[in-house]
Amino acid sequence: MTRDERQALSQRICNFYCDSSNKSVKTTVHYFVKQNIPRRTIYYILNKYLRYGIARDQSRSGRPLKLSNKKLNDIVKSVNNRSGISQRKIGRRFHVHHSTISRNLRRKTSIRIRKRQTAPKMDSEDQEKRAKTNCGKLYCKLLSGCDPILDDENFFTLTGDNVIGNRFFYSTDLTTAPVDIKFRKKKKFESKIMIWMAISSKGVSDVYVHKSKQAIRQDTYLNQCINKRLLPFIEKYHQDNNYLFWPDLASAHYSKSVQERLNEKNVLFVIREDNPPNVPQARPIETVGTLLERKVYESNWEAKNLDVLARRIKKKSKDLDQKMLQDMIDGVRRKLRAMWREGLYSVL
Repeated sequence: MTRDERQALSQRICNFYCDSSNKSVKTTVHYFVKQNIPRRTIYYILNKYLRYGIARDQSRSGRPLKLSNKKLNDIVKSVNNRSGISQRKIGRRFHVHHSTISRNLRRKTSIRIRKRQTAPKMDSEDQEKRAKTNCGKLYCKLLSGCDPILDDENFFTLTGDNVIGNRFFYSTDLTTAPVDIKFRKKKKFESKIMIWMAISSKGVSDVYVHKSKQAIRQDTYLNQCINKRLLPFIEKYHQDNNYLFWPDLASAHYSKSVQERLNEKNVLFVIREDNPPNVPQARPIETVGTLLERKVYESNWEAKNLDVLARRIKKKSKDLDQKMLQDMIDGVRRKLRAMWREGLYSVL
């Protein structure tokens, strides 16, 4: 018998007791026994009606709560906006299992476990203040509608085991998985190359491959990056001079010879004093480097030597989606404005 059927029966018995039997328990029991209703059930319903004056079932009290509302509120206050929290320690504090803590937080509160995001760390408050101020200056310069040109360097190794798509593998039986699939083999000193590239909403410049583990020096940056790649890229795509070159703050990028060459060619660039430090969240070329890395090492591709790797990088750099680059560059102004007005981490 379902609960609704049981309550309907209780209502029938109580109505008969009040209206038809002149409140006679014996008459009521005799009448419903003829309908094949257990005598014990009839007495139970009438006894409940005479004691409490109700025919329907009351809500069950159930098992007492392991965590009262007061205790749950105390837990919420102790964990809200904090890291390094152990639910096992909280459970021992309130004498309950840690699964009880997890279940109550999930079902009865708005507390959710969230992953901490990676963000650049400023060295001092002065650097953070300078970065925020310079974001505002750069935003004002871009208000005229000029197209920002950004450059950056990235390192590539022969294998891409750290790329997201290559970190995991599928297997029905771990013991039969090949060693090359099961393990990520890593050398202590891996061979690697560094590439330089520049991007704008028009596309990607020619990629310069630097086969050295050291950073690019100022003479290399001037001859290989500025003269051979950046200037031809500007002449090809930005003949209207409606652009602004935004390099990062590497020492080679602001050497005296590089600045003199840029001024000689009338290249509009962000001066060092107005360049916001340590703001990769506003520079989409950081994301482009990651996307290029995924394309290069797609399907767990590995290079046999540095020359093969260099050719692969140059080929894949031409496959970057033009619409995606344009959307990313168009978002620079919005990000700079938000970082200037709402804080450096508001766009993360």
